[in-house]
Amino acid sequence: MGAAGAGAGAIRRAACAAADRACAAARGARRALARFAPRPSAFGAAADAEAAAVRAVRNLRTFRFHYAALQWALLLASLAPRHRASMLFLMAASKGLLLYGGLLRVFPNSALLRRLLDRRLVALVFLALVLADLAAAGAIANLLAALAVGVPVIVLHASFRVRDDLEGPSLPSPAAENGEEETAAVVEKKEDGDVEAGPTRRSMAAAPRSPK
Repeated sequence: MGAAGAGAGAIRRAACAAADRACAAARGARRALARFAPRPSAFGAAADAEAAAVRAVRNLRTFRFHYAALQWALLLASLAPRHRASMLFLMAASKGLLLYGGLLRVFPNSALLRRLLDRRLVALVFLALVLADLAAAGAIANLLAALAVGVPVIVLHASFRVRDDLEGPSLPSPAAENGEEETAAVVEKKEDGDVEAGPTRRSMAAAPRSPK
């Protein structure tokens, strides 16, 4: 009975841990989705073409992982009906890439990961594997179809996603800075006056009083 109870307790703890991990992953996915497309008011047209280009470049830098995940999901979805073997291979390859990213996050100062397994080298190898698998499976058309669907969505999102809620706190205005400087100057003057007046009062208190 004791061994059975211990086994049941271990199974229960493992199930609770798995449920907690699943809930944490769901919360992370919900936060990422909310940051990617929070509300309709987070989208708006730019003032001109130059502003739209600047916004698009900054959004591409900020949401590069979101865009990559979107494009990857579209590619896997296009492979699901007829090229399931390629889909499974690409899913396994993506797990290896995620494992490499996790190792980089856990060991950010590792010389082995930084020098022997450089990020650019790993990305080139991963891209070569993807293209080789798609070419061997005759699924280049699926890649082009996924790009035809995903690239316009990415361009539109990058061009219309307003970054106001992604920016840090705004810098104080020059008037506020001048006001703070004046306040600091007044405080310093008061402190200097206190320091100068302090010894005078103390010397007056310490001086002997003359007899009347």
